[in-house]
Amino acid sequence: MKRISPQQSVAFIIGISAAIRLVLAGSIGLGVDESYVAAVARVFSLSYFDHPPLHLWIVWLTSHLAKSESALILRLPFVLLFAGTTWLMYRLGAKLFGQWTGVYAALILNVSAVFGLSTGSWILPDGPLLFFLLATALTMTDLFFFSTAGQTRRWILSGIFLGFSLLSKYHGVFLVLGTFLFLMTSSRHRFWLRRPDPYLALLTALLIFSPVIVWNQQHHWISFFFQGGRAAATGFQPEKMLINVAGQAVWLLPWIWGPLVWVLGKNILAGPGRASENLLQSRCWFLCCLAVGPVAIFTIATMWGAQGLFHWQAPGYLFAVPLLGRAVTERIHYRAVRWWLQGSVAIFLVIILLLGSHTATGWMRDLEPDWFRSGDPTVEALDWKQLPDYLARTGLLTAENTFVVAGNWIDAGKIDYILGGKLPVLCLSREPHHFAFLHAQADFKGKRALIIGRKQAAEKIVTGYRPYFQHIQPLGTVKILRGGRPEIELVLYQAQNFRADFPLPYGQ
Repeated sequence: MKRISPQQSVAFIIGISAAIRLVLAGSIGLGVDESYVAAVARVFSLSYFDHPPLHLWIVWLTSHLAKSESALILRLPFVLLFAGTTWLMYRLGAKLFGQWTGVYAALILNVSAVFGLSTGSWILPDGPLLFFLLATALTMTDLFFFSTAGQTRRWILSGIFLGFSLLSKYHGVFLVLGTFLFLMTSSRHRFWLRRPDPYLALLTALLIFSPVIVWNQQHHWISFFFQGGRAAATGFQPEKMLINVAGQAVWLLPWIWGPLVWVLGKNILAGPGRASENLLQSRCWFLCCLAVGPVAIFTIATMWGAQGLFHWQAPGYLFAVPLLGRAVTERIHYRAVRWWLQGSVAIFLVIILLLGSHTATGWMRDLEPDWFRSGDPTVEALDWKQLPDYLARTGLLTAENTFVVAGNWIDAGKIDYILGGKLPVLCLSREPHHFAFLHAQADFKGKRALIIGRKQAAEKIVTGYRPYFQHIQPLGTVKILRGGRPEIELVLYQAQNFRADFPLPYGQ
């Protein structure tokens, strides 16, 4: 029997994983961040409050071309991007360490939760970020280890890919820092710092990133301050770092996170070596330099109380994946390694099946209600489809002089997405995020509003709104269903004569 080739193997991985993601994309509603992105992306902007604009531009273009905002349509480009990311991971591993290393790296990428699940299909900036990070690294791999001609052209190409990385998420800056670290510490490659080519690449990247700079300059650098503020120290809190590390392990899946940390630490301790004598270690060191920044900085910062989301280190772990692929290739003849690899695939598929089916139907709540006494986070992936039905049935969807008010950016995103832009949505809160830039309050002065919020918080929100309206009265409730079961209860109020003087912290 003819043995399957590495190219056939990676094509199989891409095809099967993309098919699974497409099924999930069409079966599950948009999550919190996804609904928010779909809503604010309707208004094209040079950049946005939370992140650089590339993933929002993708959503804007997709919805306009497809004339649809269904979950499957909006997620489709991100599923396709991750198929490309998988191919780039294969190519990076294959170039550095051999084709089967590339295959194992591609497989590991796809069976890690943070990569294979969220980045692989959700409407997030991480999708285009990882694609362009790997494209940049692959181009630089040619430059540093294989290229003998056309080097300036390759530097410019790497600058283009770097620019799109920065246009995806601010994490792209770690690629710059990691490359600089590699050039500083690798004697064979240090000469590049005296050449104009890297600086030409950096200038190219900044030109592509310039819309973000222009938008921030026009809005008092609000996005930079917002993201920078999340890293602010509040005091020595080592327990917070331990929680963050545990969260990283869960997001990557512990049996993958552990080996990733091991290969990364092992190769960092080995150092750059003498590149002229040990080219293989130089290649490992290149990946270590690209990986260490996000992993170290976002982990250590939490020790002093900085906010740290568990996926912030993922772009660093991305570059440790080829190192783990190499380790697997060298040890694949061991039965334990084969069991680990096969088990990782099997467990990931089981996780996808269980979480995906429960998110769509809520069946686990019938099986074991006690598991959800403190709440069920999967309800945040429900689209609030019953809301527009209620508004249409009561005539509120077409009422004159009506806009919607939400008490936080999460609910505003859910409401705005499901209403499809039929009514303008204002987020009147101390954290409106990009909703603060979508509409000017003055445009709604004197008009009546629908205030919509979740039952558990609605009364408090409405009390805070009374100074900004002449009169507020309750209208009714709407139950958001999953499998016929009420999961979220919304309360609606009608508010008269908006005074348009709510004190937003930023925006128009």
